[in-house]
Amino acid sequence: MVVSDKVKQRSLKSVEWLARGSYIAKAVLYAAIALFTVEFALGSRKVDPNRKEVLEQLMGNAAGKILLVLMVLALAGHTLWRLFEIWNDPYKKGTGPGGWLYRLNYLLSAITYGSIGITAVKLLMGQGGGQNNQKRIWVAQLLQIEGGDWLIIGVGCVLLTWAGLQIYKGVSGKVYKSLELETVNSFIKAFLRFCGFAGFITVGATLAGTGWYLVKGALAKNPQWVKNMDDLIEGVRGLPGGWWLQLGMGAGFFLMAVFMLAMSRYFPLKTTE
Repeated sequence: MVVSDKVKQRSLKSVEWLARGSYIAKAVLYAAIALFTVEFALGSRKVDPNRKEVLEQLMGNAAGKILLVLMVLALAGHTLWRLFEIWNDPYKKGTGPGGWLYRLNYLLSAITYGSIGITAVKLLMGQGGGQNNQKRIWVAQLLQIEGGDWLIIGVGCVLLTWAGLQIYKGVSGKVYKSLELETVNSFIKAFLRFCGFAGFITVGATLAGTGWYLVKGALAKNPQWVKNMDDLIEGVRGLPGGWWLQLGMGAGFFLMAVFMLAMSRYFPLKTTE
C-alpha cells in the first residue's frame, strides 16, 4: 500500500513537472506566432502565421526536432493535468455554474493542446500535420447532415464562451493574482500584470472571432465563412488601422508568451496534496 502511494505520488509529481514544461511549450508557440504575425504585417513573410506553421518550421533542423519532441511530452503533460483538474477539482471550483465553466475551460484547453501535440507527433513520424483548412472541411461535412448546422452553432457558442473566459482572466487579473510573486520586485509584477491583461485579451479576441465565424458559417450554410487564426490575423488588415492592429496582435501574442513563462515558474500547480 505504501509502495503504491509512493508510485502514485511520483506519477502525479511527474505530471506536475510536465505541466510546468507545457507552459514553456505554450510560450514557444505564442512567441513564434507573435514573430510570424509581425513579419506577416511587415510583408516579410508570405506564409500565414498559425500553430501548424510553427511546428513545421521546427522540423527544419535537428535541434528543432529535439525541441518538438520535448514539446510533445510537455503538451501531453498539460493534457493529463487538465483532465486531472476536471476530475479532482484541486482548486475547489465546486460544482456550481462557475465551477462547470472552469471545467469547460480545462476541457477545451486539453483538447486544443492535445491536438497540437498529435499534430507534432504526426510531423515527427513524417505523416504531415494535415491540411490547413481542416476546419472548413468538417464544417462542410456537418452541413450535409440534418441538424449539423446546429452542432456547428453549438461549437461556435462554446468557443465564444471560452473567449469570454479568457478575456475575463485578462481584465480581472485572476490568473495573475494566483501567481506566487512574493520574491519578485514591483516593476516585474506590474509588467506581468500587463502581460496577462494584453495576452489573454488577444487570445480571447482570436477565439471570439473563430467562434463567431463558425456560427455565421452555419447560419449561412457556407463553410467559406469559417476562419482559422491565420485567416483572422490576415483579415484584420482590412479594418481601419488594420496594419497597427496586426502589430498589436503580434505584441499581444508575445506578451502572452512572456506570461506563460511566468506561469511555468510561479503558478501554484496542485496535482498533489
